[in-house]
Amino acid sequence: MASTDVMPMPVSLPTSAGTREVLDLADPLLNLQKLDDPKVSIHQCSQKYGPQAIRSIFEKLQERRKEPEFEELNFSDNHIGDEGAECLKDGLKNNLTLKRLLMPRTGLKTRGFQCMGELLQHSSTLEMLVLSSNMADPKGVEGSFMIGLQKNKSLKSLCLAACRLGNQGVGQLCAGPLANHFSLEHVSFSYNRLEDEVCSSVVKMLATNTKLKYLELNGNSLGVAAAEELVKGLQSNKTLEKLGLAQNSIMQKGATALSKHFVSDKGQNLIYLDLRYNKVGYYGCVDIRKMINKPMEDDEANKGWMINFGERQLMLNAH
Repeated sequence: MASTDVMPMPVSLPTSAGTREVLDLADPLLNLQKLDDPKVSIHQCSQKYGPQAIRSIFEKLQERRKEPEFEELNFSDNHIGDEGAECLKDGLKNNLTLKRLLMPRTGLKTRGFQCMGELLQHSSTLEMLVLSSNMADPKGVEGSFMIGLQKNKSLKSLCLAACRLGNQGVGQLCAGPLANHFSLEHVSFSYNRLEDEVCSSVVKMLATNTKLKYLELNGNSLGVAAAEELVKGLQSNKTLEKLGLAQNSIMQKGATALSKHFVSDKGQNLIYLDLRYNKVGYYGCVDIRKMINKPMEDDEANKGWMINFGERQLMLNAH
């Protein structure tokens, strides 16, 4: 809903179905992720708004000699594509209001990610950028994306889950803008086809980064070697508070090393560690629980996945 002291600005925007719909461009929240009927699929949603709708938004604002004053733009599940990303980059250049830009599953590829980098370079207010489930590949986060992320001083949360970055893409980001970013507190690299080798880059990043509080590495192919390497990085980092490693293959040995660090004096800055679905097995869980003095048979409150240490939480299951 638009604020009561702001005049509505209804405009008619084209949809990919050849129809037009009215939206209020004076509303600080513009949400194009719409399912009008519970039976409508996400695929049908993605057919609704395309790059032509994005272009129309800024053309309508220009016609009225208005600057975009959005605080949040949600284009999730619409096929915006690289063309739409180009329109966003031009329309939001030097914008002073936008805080959240949500673009998961919007058909972005390499050029679209480069446009997002250029947008980041000229944004002083953007705090959250979600680009998950787009086909960036390593090339997508090179060049303009790396430069823009490095120069941005406002971003706090960056979600790049399921972007096919691989070891190369994540390694480049860790060695570049993430090594000493001004403001980033949360980064998601979940489901990016990562293997053990990437952890040397992550460890080097953790040694120099003093802002990052939450790192997500869920749903990759990290094994025992990765877990043991990450422990080294965690020992040299004093600011990371949350680490997600669910759905990897760190096995009992890797989970033991990380759990041991979690309960050690050097691991007290971690308040959340997720080790679920890592092929630990039932007896592995029993051994780890005994090692951290939280045996299952003695602790009725901690028989589930969540093991509590006051306000701190260790997530572990037999899987």
